[in-house]
Amino acid sequence: MRIFVDASLLIYLNVPLPESEASLVEDFWLELLDKHHLYTNVLVLDELLYISKKKYSVPYSETLEFIERAVLPYVDILTLGLREYMEARRFISRHGLPPSDALHAATTVINNLDAIASEDKHFDKAGIKKVWIENSNIK
Repeated sequence: MRIFVDASLLIYLNVPLPESEASLVEDFWLELLDKHHLYTNVLVLDELLYISKKKYSVPYSETLEFIERAVLPYVDILTLGLREYMEARRFISRHGLPPSDALHAATTVINNLDAIASEDKHFDKAGIKKVWIENSNIK
């Protein structure tokens, strides 16, 4: 499958977690890497940097190193432009998605991706197929 990677997954990979949780997240990530083609957009990287620093006190330098080591070699970065904005506008108006999530949903739809890897429940109400750790036997 072609899967959009949302910030939540990358944040959990980047921040300190209890061993049992870290193991679940890492196993899910490895399954995605092994069996699927992964995509994201630069807004996800922005969210990863911002939330890792603000909520978990991870220095920007560490998150930048994580992006360059663990994300960029394995995940294609898709562009955001007017088409994505117009599609995001529809997701905001029709489904009440927050702006960032609407842009991620728009990126997923416009690029004909099959699903989004996210814990975020907003995508369910917008009709975007979602995969997450609890359903990690992805088909």
